[in-house]
Amino acid sequence: MSSMQGQHCVIADDAQIGEGTRVGNFVLIRDKTIIGRGCVIGSYLDIEGEVRIGDYVSLQSRCYITRGVIIEDEVFCGPGVLTMNDRRITHRRPSMRFTRAAPRILRAARVGGGSVLCPGITIGENALVGAGSVVTRDVPDRTIVAGNPAVSIGRVPDDEVI
Repeated sequence: MSSMQGQHCVIADDAQIGEGTRVGNFVLIRDKTIIGRGCVIGSYLDIEGEVRIGDYVSLQSRCYITRGVIIEDEVFCGPGVLTMNDRRITHRRPSMRFTRAAPRILRAARVGGGSVLCPGITIGENALVGAGSVVTRDVPDRTIVAGNPAVSIGRVPDDEVI
C-alpha cells in the first residue's frame, strides 16, 4: 500500500513520505522533510521543513511542526500541538542572531492537544504531556507533566509503556 494524500495539499518535491502513511486535507509539507511509514498526518497541518518524523506517528489535525523538529517512532500529538524553534524571537532584530532550537519528541511519547512545546526542549521516551500544557523544560522519560508551565505530576505506568 502506498501513501494516501488528501485534497488541497502542498507537498515539497523533495519531501519523502513513507509507505502506508495517510495525509489529510489542507496539509503543507515543506522542503527536506522525511516522514516514516504507517503515519497519520491530520488535516490543516503545517510541517515547516527539515523535519524528521519516524514510523507509526500520529499528528492530529491543526498541529504546527516548526522547522527542524525531530519526532521519533510511535509518537502521538493531539490536535493543535504547537512547536517553536526561536528562543529569543529574533524577528527583524539584526543585532540578534537566530539559532534554531527545535524541540525533539522521543519514541512513544504522547503530547495532549493544544500543548505548546517551547524551543529546544526534549520530550522523553514514553513521556505524557497533558492537554493544554506549555512545556518550557525537558520532560524525562516516562514522566507525566501538565500545566502552564508544565510540571511533573507522576510517572507513566508500566502497562502504558511501548
